[in-house]
Amino acid sequence: MFLGVVGFLMVVIIVAALIRGKSNPVPLFVMVPVIAALICGFTPVEIFGFVKAGVAKTWSTAVLFIFSIVYFSMMGDMGLFDPMVNWLVKKAGDNIVMVTVATACIAVISHLDGALASTLLITIPAMLPIYKKLHMRPVVLVCIIGAAMSIMNLLPWGGPVARTGVVLNADVNVLWQQLLPLQGAGLVILLIFAAYMGVMEKRRGAGLNATGKAAELSEDEDEKSADDDLSADDAAFMRRPKMIWFNGILTLFVIGLLCFTKIPLYGAFMFGLAVALIANFHTAKDQARAIKMHAATALTMPMILLASGVFLGVLSKTGMMKAMAQMLINIIPAALGPHLQDVFGFFAVPIGMMLGTDSYFFGLLPLAIGVGQQFGVDPHNMAMAMLIGKNYGVMVTPHAATTFLACGLAGISIKELLTFCAPRLWVLSWISLACGLVLGLFHL
Repeated sequence: MFLGVVGFLMVVIIVAALIRGKSNPVPLFVMVPVIAALICGFTPVEIFGFVKAGVAKTWSTAVLFIFSIVYFSMMGDMGLFDPMVNWLVKKAGDNIVMVTVATACIAVISHLDGALASTLLITIPAMLPIYKKLHMRPVVLVCIIGAAMSIMNLLPWGGPVARTGVVLNADVNVLWQQLLPLQGAGLVILLIFAAYMGVMEKRRGAGLNATGKAAELSEDEDEKSADDDLSADDAAFMRRPKMIWFNGILTLFVIGLLCFTKIPLYGAFMFGLAVALIANFHTAKDQARAIKMHAATALTMPMILLASGVFLGVLSKTGMMKAMAQMLINIIPAALGPHLQDVFGFFAVPIGMMLGTDSYFFGLLPLAIGVGQQFGVDPHNMAMAMLIGKNYGVMVTPHAATTFLACGLAGISIKELLTFCAPRLWVLSWISLACGLVLGLFHL
């Protein structure tokens, strides 16, 4: 009980501080969990063991971020995306809706491999320049990608379905066949949502010649990012118009490695960056200069990812996570017992934000199934409701590595992502649950 209370307080303090922008995530993810572990009576030696275990889970994504952000930033500076951006802008004109719908389609295709990181690494660098040129908010791009990943994450090789299959001791292919109609409905909902977001951006005045709030935001962002822009000398140094075809083929090859091979994602970008540096910059001095231009961005986010490992390690290794899951079960009134799957489905997004994917499926779901059975709730019903609802929290889990990867690639703060995306994705989860209910995937 005490561990659970401390765990919830720790999560609430961190999330509240992130949303209010009171502190950089690095000290929050390090200091708050360490203090919480000390309060729970763990020794410094034990706590550093928790830290080691947690960081071991996040270091690979931190390495991925270092190499991927430098790679895509370099490619952008060298003009790789300019022809595509100019063509799409020319075709779209003021048709903002077409851009948001295209974002959803690209994210769906990119997520066929079931990997969250590769979807972000493919979709955001491709679409972000278009959003900026049309004065659209990058957080809208991230929100649409989050919605697309949520419905595509129901593939049998996606993590949530596989975890649910393990808990239910069921064949994941059978589960997926049951979920297929929902995926079809979800794709329609996704396109409608993307179009709606485009309409909202257009009403703000987005377009080639921004007006209204879009113009005001553009001016503010220009002032805010003026120090981050390349100088004229650096921009001229980075331009490689004669290398566009080579860089394009190299980028497609790297994306192919991400989608069709089993090599680590960071390995693909290590290789791509090495080839890009050798091919485009022929001296050690020039290569160092190209890397240095993006060093600040490339190091800031990995620091956050590594720090979040401290949080994850303390949360899981101290037993806080199990205690939190048990507390959630215990506070459910007996009268709601027969409708337990509805309760957990409805609140799946905020619960998932607190617990994270593994703890949600391997910690909370078995407990919920066990308690639900006491009230006559079928385990399959419980699992389906919790699976469908939780998926829409995949982009707004504040201690997940991919959440910070999205923030870094799109150039937005964690506060922006949580306050803008979380409410919208939660509403989409309710719509998805209603569709699942109509399709008979679970029952009230």
